[in-house]
Amino acid sequence: MQPPRSPSASGKAKPSDQGRLLVRLLAEMQTSALASGIRTFDGDLDRAIIFMVVARESELLSRHSAGYARHGDRGPKAISINALAASLARPFETVRRHIHALCDQGLCLRTRAGVTVPADVHDRPAIAGLFHVHHDALVRLVEDMAWFGVPLPEQRPQTGYDWRTGLAAAQDVLLTGIEFNAHRFQAWIDMAILVAISCANARPYTYDREVSLAYASFARITGEAMRAPVSTGALARALGLATSTTHRRVSAMIKKGIVVRKPKGLMISDIVLNDPLTIEDSRTGTDHTRQILIRLAAGGFRFDDPASCYVDGRPPLVSFE
Repeated sequence: MQPPRSPSASGKAKPSDQGRLLVRLLAEMQTSALASGIRTFDGDLDRAIIFMVVARESELLSRHSAGYARHGDRGPKAISINALAASLARPFETVRRHIHALCDQGLCLRTRAGVTVPADVHDRPAIAGLFHVHHDALVRLVEDMAWFGVPLPEQRPQTGYDWRTGLAAAQDVLLTGIEFNAHRFQAWIDMAILVAISCANARPYTYDREVSLAYASFARITGEAMRAPVSTGALARALGLATSTTHRRVSAMIKKGIVVRKPKGLMISDIVLNDPLTIEDSRTGTDHTRQILIRLAAGGFRFDDPASCYVDGRPPLVSFE
């Protein structure tokens, strides 16, 4: 299910009325990236996120950026475990345990300055594949925004575009989603499951131009009949999680009223969809995403031709079959 190539100018959504539309498109990006991370790290989302944060910090001065060239032998930037735990609002011991495991795998390196991801780790097939998915899911997001007529940053005078600039932006978008949503959940895996459920529920109309634009605003939610329930098994397969883990986490969310079980599967409750605090967090997250895209424009991203920026091509949408 992919959007048509060329948008119709007559269907553009107003900037102030695009909240739910952007949340749906972001959910598609987040689900693709999270599923890829979970599979790369053998079902451990916490480790995948911690690695992504260290990698994001490291590449600020990696060999792939101008910063590294300017600072020569300083190499990739490091982050302390204390700072990492604080930035992720996770217990120090939990983060330390994951860092030790990542170091044992050769994915991270501890130095006097802190923890970093060595430059050659980017070339490992599994990590390169993960980062390509992160980057291309962001390009798909921009391509989708353009198709819906969502205003994008102005195209800057052409400078050479390095896909790693887009990778950094993609990771910033993903971390923004965590920052403004994870505090509502006991574990990151619950956040990932909820994002995937919302993605599956909205899939019938996410790329239906007329319907999606009609329900672009936070002021409106679609009727229940328009949404597609998703089974726990399909959810587990989509994310790459163990079915038993998914059942356990979903059952807890049902008890809290976050998710409701329908005859054909799971749906996000209307209470959550209409919750003012959830909407405010989503609004803040989409505003931050726009700011990230503005910075990406300065990095040479082709907002006039997003498809030209793909590394491996437009990634398929995550299947909930």
